[in-house]
Amino acid sequence: MAVVTFDPTEFRTLYPRWADDTKYPDSMLTAAFDMAADLLGAGDSSPFPYDPVAGVYTRKLILDKATCHILTLDTDMGDQPGRLTSASEGSVSTSFDLLKTNSFTGDWWAQTACGRAVWMMILPFVRGGRLYTTGGWHPWG
Repeated sequence: MAVVTFDPTEFRTLYPRWADDTKYPDSMLTAAFDMAADLLGAGDSSPFPYDPVAGVYTRKLILDKATCHILTLDTDMGDQPGRLTSASEGSVSTSFDLLKTNSFTGDWWAQTACGRAVWMMILPFVRGGRLYTTGGWHPWG
């Protein structure tokens, strides 16, 4: 396995919305990637596979989408608490909504399109196994 390293130029190619290097300098993109790497892991201790020699890029795809999510939250949404569901002009009124995932973490990821993609990509890796709490012996296992 290998460690995922961030390449701002490649990221800008994959996500053209962040192509303006004056508005979105490399340091901003790198900081967002570093946060994504802290949350999800970029090294071999990460539960997501990454082996570029064998053509396995799951961890890199997840980290790129997570970087996009973090950048979107930091730059576009400001203090907006979720998706805009309605707006009015007279007497100014707005309503916001979050997609519900039955998880605080899932709700945080659900705020952006990139975040929803991350949530779907990591689900197979975060599901727990079976927990058997009986201490007794059972003849079938």
